[in-house]
Amino acid sequence: MSRIPPHQVSLIGKHLLVVANAYPSDSAIYRNGFIHRRVKAYQAAGYTVTVYYLHPPAKTQSSYEYDGVIMLLGNELTYARFISMTNYDEYLIHFVSPAMVEPIRKYQPRARLIIWIHGFEAVAWHRRWFNFIQSPKSIRDTVARRRGHYDTQIRFLQWLYTTDELDIVFIQVSEWFQKNVVEPDAGITIPRSRVIPNMIDTEVFDYVPKPPEQRFRILSIRPYASRKYANDQTVQAIRLLSEKPYFKKLTFTLFGQGPLFDDTVAAVSHYGNVHITKEFLTQEEIAEQHKSHGVFVCPTRFDSQGVSMCEAMSSGLVPVSSDVAAIPEFVSHGETGLLARPESAEDIAFWIERLYYNPDLFSRISNSIQQHVRSTLSTNVILDQELEVIEAR
Repeated sequence: MSRIPPHQVSLIGKHLLVVANAYPSDSAIYRNGFIHRRVKAYQAAGYTVTVYYLHPPAKTQSSYEYDGVIMLLGNELTYARFISMTNYDEYLIHFVSPAMVEPIRKYQPRARLIIWIHGFEAVAWHRRWFNFIQSPKSIRDTVARRRGHYDTQIRFLQWLYTTDELDIVFIQVSEWFQKNVVEPDAGITIPRSRVIPNMIDTEVFDYVPKPPEQRFRILSIRPYASRKYANDQTVQAIRLLSEKPYFKKLTFTLFGQGPLFDDTVAAVSHYGNVHITKEFLTQEEIAEQHKSHGVFVCPTRFDSQGVSMCEAMSSGLVPVSSDVAAIPEFVSHGETGLLARPESAEDIAFWIERLYYNPDLFSRISNSIQQHVRSTLSTNVILDQELEVIEAR
């Protein structure tokens, strides 16, 4: 990540402002970690980078350091004041909102904006159906919020995609997400857009050849804050596998945290070969877990990429995920992973069983996926693509 390609040398000293709705800290290491990895890559390539964490509840503007990056944290008023008093070569925005763009439009109208569209900020309300079907009240609350937040945000994005008041380039993290979600929900074909996935740090998630026996060791590292992550399907798959004669030869390791954690894992907590830890891990700790496991179970109900899945693939773990959303864009079934039918814990259990009985399949996929990630998603590959956009002006 420290190399500087020849075409970048002339850009050393260029100043970038990264604006985000959240950023990691020592107490919240998972909070938009993929943005932090970009910032570190830009710094290594010779750029000067300032990060502004726009946090409306903040009382005043403050700063903190995380992993060598200085972060400014402030509310909408302090952010607007900051924009009015500074000037940057490029403004790089993640999880865009009107509060992020309006001060730039007002005070820096000639600025160039690069806006990443990641997920929830650009989708219609019904895309997250799985989070509000638990009760009539949650449905009513979501429909009420639709009339406020969701509709307002979509109208803002419709304006943003078409305005000629600002110089903007959009980056989508997958082709599927742009063509099947972002553009249909806005009712607009985005004219200035590039598809560039999130980068994977293949140095942190390095590949060590896996012995066939690691196919018996199954890992899940997931947030438990939304039903999007389909952890309930993982738990149900474990229960189905518990009925198999080989079950005790398998080991399941579940890491995670969030309001759904306790209720979700309760159904498998009594199994002696299911190890449950309620905590988040650092990138380095995740990489260590990768080294001692062979299968990464990561079903989903909605994903624009699946970064944690791609990180596991970089380490050589065989992913068992879902044939939904953007996942097939990153996993070719039978070649670089295994895909279950949507909402099918039975399929998840089936593919884990298939790996149990087929060590050659496990070894073949494990080796091919790490090569695939390095050739398509590694930091240098993605960094070069993003810097092409930054350099375009």
